[in-house]
Amino acid sequence: MSRSLDVTVVVAPSLRSAFEGRREVNLGLPSGSGLGDVLESLFMLYPQAWRHMATERGGGADLYLQLAMDERAAEALSGGGGGLSGPLRLYVFSLSRVSRTRQAGVEG
Repeated sequence: MSRSLDVTVVVAPSLRSAFEGRREVNLGLPSGSGLGDVLESLFMLYPQAWRHMATERGGGADLYLQLAMDERAAEALSGGGGGLSGPLRLYVFSLSRVSRTRQAGVEG
């Protein structure tokens, strides 16, 4: 029987409304899961989080979603990740979108 991958996603206060007010989201995924599977699960459970995704076209919300993790989590979620010694912890936070009318180093 394959082991499951326990992932805890810590949600920053600025994004909690998109995650139904939760401070943390706990996911149980198959052991072969990767980062894409984690994100897919989050967006299926919390579709409001999609509005915080940065796109190449721009637009959307003023805050956009960022994901951070330690080296062990990154290795476990990469395609060549090995076995896990314990649960993984990821952090979801937001950054402000840079206005297209104001660029760094340009006055006005």
